[in-house]
Amino acid sequence: MSTATEYRELLVRFLPHPIRSDADYRRSLAQLERLMVPRPSAARSQFIEVLATLVERYESRDYPTPDCDSADMLRNLLDAKGVSPASVAKATKIPPATISNVLARRRGISKANAVLLGKFFGVSATVFLDAGHHPLRSPNARSRMKKSSVKGTSAEKKVTATKSG
Repeated sequence: MSTATEYRELLVRFLPHPIRSDADYRRSLAQLERLMVPRPSAARSQFIEVLATLVERYESRDYPTPDCDSADMLRNLLDAKGVSPASVAKATKIPPATISNVLARRRGISKANAVLLGKFFGVSATVFLDAGHHPLRSPNARSRMKKSSVKGTSAEKKVTATKSG
């Protein structure tokens, strides 16, 4: 089946529309949960993005939250549930290094891992998907990367000293 055909079928099946009420919101979240699977097809990924955009628009208007990236969200949920990163890794079968790297902001959370973490913490997987908050996309991170890649300069020494101190 082509991506366009599958996408059209998803549109007909779920009939996305602007979210204007709590009932619409809950229905859209339930649809997102059903759609979130490890390694979704291209059409499913596109549709997830459309539906997540509608949910995000509603949430930002009716339930504004402070800016929080996936690392902060994971850290807050770990604290709230009183569990360690190692126990989450074991329960979700996500490699411990992956969780450590997310918490250290060296990587984001994949859609597949977002689903697993969402199920573990009892929250929507979408709370773990950073919309533009990837650590390497921030201007400061790019600046640090450029400085650290210049060999033998005082900028490199400064970055190295900051990391070790």
